[in-house]
Amino acid sequence: MKTANTNKLKIKDIITVVLLALINVVIFFASSLLYATPITIILMPVFFALLEGVIYFIIGTKVKKPGAFLIYSVVRAIMGGYLPYILLFIFSGVIAELLLWKIGYGNGKVLTVSYIINQVFAAFGSTVIPYAIAAKAMAEQAVSDGRQDNILKASEILQSWWSVALIAGVIAAAFIGATIGKQVVKKHLTAQCKTEERNDE
Repeated sequence: MKTANTNKLKIKDIITVVLLALINVVIFFASSLLYATPITIILMPVFFALLEGVIYFIIGTKVKKPGAFLIYSVVRAIMGGYLPYILLFIFSGVIAELLLWKIGYGNGKVLTVSYIINQVFAAFGSTVIPYAIAAKAMAEQAVSDGRQDNILKASEILQSWWSVALIAGVIAAAFIGATIGKQVVKKHLTAQCKTEERNDE
């Protein structure tokens, strides 16, 4: 077992994590465009899982210190503004912190596993619970912009085997998203190392 990084988060690290988290928050709010049809509503978690991995891996490799993912999760959760989503997202952050503390900060496999857990929990909090279990309440909130019909249709779909298919899709998309994040971070670190070598010459 690798020794956990015991370095404490500095103000600079906290600011970095918060700013990076806000990038994924922007992606989250941009999803309002996906309310166009019931199917796109259901597929929102898949969309998030594909795109958010890059930021997740940047945090995991740039800020390799205890507490980074808990801060990320709290920021994302609060901005979500829905209690089940808030609780599940924070819980996923706690799991990520425990896994990284146990195995090693910056570990690619742990980051992949924790990212998949993060996205599955987020899918339950953002889509399965509100649209399959509390759909009427969500539709009432959407009365002002005419989204209630699409929400109710998405609810009908999710109350079948589609919920299982959605979670399977999120797991697959999260794995792909993690792979993309890993590759982006790897290229960035390689380019950074080459720049530093040139500066040393």
